[in-house]
Amino acid sequence: QLLGMLQHTPIERFLEAMAASLNSDKAQGVSLKVLLKFSDTGESHLLSVANSVMLHRPARPQDQADATLTLTKPFFLNMMVGEAGAKDLLLSDQTKITGSTLKLGQFFGLLDKADGQFNIVTP
Repeated sequence: QLLGMLQHTPIERFLEAMAASLNSDKAQGVSLKVLLKFSDTGESHLLSVANSVMLHRPARPQDQADATLTLTKPFFLNMMVGEAGAKDLLLSDQTKITGSTLKLGQFFGLLDKADGQFNIVTP
């Protein structure tokens, strides 16, 4: 049911969550660009890491990236909720990697996994 609900959430919301989960200490001095292409929706997004920050925007045809990951939105959602991992990413027929697999792995290695715990701060 959760995945059904998430299917209607714009990709940008998930990319914002990814940006928020970037481990700035691990990303120190790292410069990477990853192109995410969604084969089922036709959307493409460029994710770039520089200065310990991840930015994202809709991709342009002239964009260059260290790695390109082509995948379906359902597969991406499975990754976001922890149902699919690196092994699934490499072995699935719903994904295709071009460019540097190593750089793609490095990119995902910079992201901290959400533990499901949220600190609530009250005044």
